Amino acid sequence: MADRRLSHLNAAFVELRSHIPRFPYEKHLSKIDTLRLALAYIEFLDDLAHTNFLAHEYIARSPKWSHSELALRLRWLDWNYFLPH
Repeated sequence: MADRRLSHLNAAFVELRSHIPRFPYEKHLSKIDTLRLALAYIEFLDDLAHTNFLAHEYIARSPKWSHSELALRLRWLDWNYFLPH
């Protein structure tokens, strides 16, 4: 029973890691780093939702985010991918 719960927990972390920004060369994030990064990413997205800026503009203008580890990760993203075509 415990093995199955652990298996489900590990699968959930794999899924969570697939939704947070990562450096291309990163092999694996620890569970605690995954949780910390996910929390920061959710907070960033919530902050961004309350602005009229595009993500890269908001990062550049926001003292809270401009020098964060999350901002470094977000700079690796191709923002044009997320824009409507």
